[in-house]
Amino acid sequence: MLKTIKEIILDKQRLIRFLKFGTVGASGILVNTFFLWLAHKVFDLPLAVASVIAVAFAIMNNFLLNDYWTWNEKSREKHYPFFHRMWRYYLSASLGALINYVTLLVLSEAFGVYYLLANLIGIFFGMASNFTLGEFWVFKEK
Repeated sequence: MLKTIKEIILDKQRLIRFLKFGTVGASGILVNTFFLWLAHKVFDLPLAVASVIAVAFAIMNNFLLNDYWTWNEKSREKHYPFFHRMWRYYLSASLGALINYVTLLVLSEAFGVYYLLANLIGIFFGMASNFTLGEFWVFKEK
């Protein structure tokens, strides 16, 4: 079955948003990794606590960049208000964060994987749910 021009354009826009999302995600990985290292190695917090702190900073970084860059082509008049989008983002990102958190702890504690590598693996596993929820729930038009 042939796609209509509108469907092709929408697919192209979604691909561009996914690439932007990936770029934002890369910056979030840097933020997460830095704060995980800082909290765990410099401030000597337990890994379980350090991870929660790192994830909180990364989620805020990712929300702000995704809100102003990734999904900015959608009319602001059609978006929910800023704080409404933010709580939706935090709620949806919680699923990805939970996947990240569990993966980090299981791989590092149970299998002895270096904690920064285990963290990166966890981030990768949470990425798909974060984009899907961002695309169809957090930043959707009213």
